[in-house]
Amino acid sequence: MGGLLRFIRRAGSPAALLGTFLGLVGCASDAELDTLTPLGPYARSIDALSDPVFMVAGVVFVIIFGGTGYLWWRFRDDHSDEEYPEQIHGNFRLEILWTLVPTVILVVIGVFTIATLADLNSSEDNAMALSVDGESTSWEPEVVVIGQQWWWEYRYYFDGLDGVDLSDPRHLPPADIVTANQLVIPTGEEVELKITSRDVIHSYWIPALNGKRDAVPRRVTDWKIAADEPGVYFGQCSEFCGLSHSRMQMQAVALSPTDFQAWVDQQLEPVAEPTDPAAVAGMAIFETQCARCHVVDGVNGPHDDKPSKGADLIANAAPDLTHLMSRTTYAGGIFNLYEPDGSLDRTQLEAWLRNSPAEKPAVAEDRRGMPAMGLSEIEIDNVVAYLQTLGASPSIEIIAATEVE
Repeated sequence: MGGLLRFIRRAGSPAALLGTFLGLVGCASDAELDTLTPLGPYARSIDALSDPVFMVAGVVFVIIFGGTGYLWWRFRDDHSDEEYPEQIHGNFRLEILWTLVPTVILVVIGVFTIATLADLNSSEDNAMALSVDGESTSWEPEVVVIGQQWWWEYRYYFDGLDGVDLSDPRHLPPADIVTANQLVIPTGEEVELKITSRDVIHSYWIPALNGKRDAVPRRVTDWKIAADEPGVYFGQCSEFCGLSHSRMQMQAVALSPTDFQAWVDQQLEPVAEPTDPAAVAGMAIFETQCARCHVVDGVNGPHDDKPSKGADLIANAAPDLTHLMSRTTYAGGIFNLYEPDGSLDRTQLEAWLRNSPAEKPAVAEDRRGMPAMGLSEIEIDNVVAYLQTLGASPSIEIIAATEVE
């Protein structure tokens, strides 16, 4: 009995640590970042890999802990004598056994892993018919994904990426569509992602569609995702990247091919000139206060006939706002742009414009995050009125599906 009590006392701390660890790593299904429900072919490949790996791990667990428990019980010290137990040092058969068994385990796991990685890193030529500015084109779904403290940018080049220089993500050629935080993709298509970063290392992860892939400055990394059904798939930067790392979120919005075409048409429409006096005043404030970092086509963007008002001075430092209202989140995907009934969430948007660092920590002096602009309440009202002219709102179904907590 004394030996058993000593064992419990010695094992108490490791057992407590093990219990804490198991509690912390528990996974929840139906959560925004649900790793247990793959909803695309590549996520299913990763999920299928976990089955043999956990099976092997379970067998190893039983053997190691079962064997340890048996040996402790079988050879427990009852202090009946002082003789040493039989020594096994230099036992050739045992040494061969505990060398070969781990080797076989690693080989088995390695075979499954290499096969899955080969599938995930392969690519296939696929193209979908698309209408761009009224002209039919064959587009191989490719999207440039750029991480930046602390948001994601997506650039669509419908003529393809051949000849597009992606070596310097701070100075990229104009794209057909530039949006932020919400990646819009067609269902049933393999979408190739060209992932890079403008500042530090980030990691792109939408668990329902695929695993993680690092975004490294001045390096383009290939990845791919695909969604079986229309829906919204949540993701999170998974590489610590600074003060607001935990608030650097993303969403993939998968649309049917017909709805995707409608989204493309909407994104390619020019922004209408504001006519409401408040919106006109807000546009003037945008040009003087916001245009150094943000872009709106027709105001200071690459497709307007006016000289740039400074957006390129801090190259792509902030999200393109050309069709802001077609999105449902902002500030790195952490705030809802709309209320559940489809109306604008003015309270949160005004709080963001009033003092954004209080809403999301930033390092403005290093051009990281949005600084406080010092706008008056009237100026904030005018800017909100102008922002509401930038694009059409999405459907109430999309607003509900993309709502963040």
